Amino acid sequence: MKITNIECLVAADDKGGNLVYVRTNTDAGIHGIGEVYHVGPDAASPHWVTYFEEQLIGHDPTEIERNWALCYQGARFPLGSSGMAALSAIDQSLWDVTGKALDKPVYELMGGRVRDKIRAYHGVHGTTVAELADDASKRVDEGFTGLKTSPVAPNWREMLWNDVLDDARARFKAISDAVGDDIDVGFDAHAAIFEPIRVLELTDALMEYRPWFMEEPLRMENRYEMGRLRDKMACPIATGECLYTKFELWDLVREGGVDILQPDVCIVGGLTEMRKIGFMAEGHDLVIAPHNPMGPVATRANLHLDAATSNFLVQEYRDPSPTEAISVTPVAKPIDGYFEIPEGPGLGIDIVDSEMSFRPYNSSWHRGDRTYPDGSIAYI
Repeated sequence: MKITNIECLVAADDKGGNLVYVRTNTDAGIHGIGEVYHVGPDAASPHWVTYFEEQLIGHDPTEIERNWALCYQGARFPLGSSGMAALSAIDQSLWDVTGKALDKPVYELMGGRVRDKIRAYHGVHGTTVAELADDASKRVDEGFTGLKTSPVAPNWREMLWNDVLDDARARFKAISDAVGDDIDVGFDAHAAIFEPIRVLELTDALMEYRPWFMEEPLRMENRYEMGRLRDKMACPIATGECLYTKFELWDLVREGGVDILQPDVCIVGGLTEMRKIGFMAEGHDLVIAPHNPMGPVATRANLHLDAATSNFLVQEYRDPSPTEAISVTPVAKPIDGYFEIPEGPGLGIDIVDSEMSFRPYNSSWHRGDRTYPDGSIAYI
């Protein structure tokens, strides 16, 4: 079996942004799919896919490790975000092809399942304390036992820091009062708090309510400082979503800067790198909680990894947009806070071409700018 071509399918999401998928085709009539992380310049994704396609045409798709090395090591410099996003999606698609060729779900190719169901957590949102509490109650009513939210209000940059701390405490208390003590609640600072001392102050303000973890407390570029922060924090640190490959994640582990690793299958290098990172974490008594703000294809790929990974903790999940939900089939959803083990062969999901074709790409995705009161650009 040989790779004949690799397609990149881009469609506009009706709610904003884009859907970006990869499909690897073979001369055996078997194809596999993967999802590309929308790092921003989505129009770059087809060019990266074509770049890798030129190297992979004619190769055996089941030689996944060799194909990954050919693409990654064939680049003159270490790949950046757009390149890693494309390679990650291609890698997912090769696991999909291989599973279909062997008539087995991908998790069986990874050694078989180690659990019977997969725990998920859901984000909660709200501008006001009341809205946050209402959304938390809604998710718990749906069966989730794990939640995540921002520790600070959307307008925190416009507030005095002591007011930010008081407001953060009020937000956590509102969630705790709404859902009780039996629900795990983590916080995501979105790498927006530049000063480590402020992170410590914020975490200390929340410790009364025993946070599950603090995610991305500092910028991901400074793995050394993350290690020093972890030495001082009473709260577990969760991070890793913006890092690429086992090499950058190892920097984080080596510096002692993490308790819960959060690699993203759509940016870290695909399932091939996710497995290696999982093994590396296990060897250092760390758990993984895959980052996943993406769509149903990424969710499906993660579920196969989760099923076969001993040191898996919990899977991040968000509801797919209406466009995402109709662009692929089937769409996995958690029941009472848990996913069922995915069924195959392969990843067990496919693209609905008719839903992609009439939503052409029309604009880049931008996360949105943030500024401080003096007009300087803030981290987001």
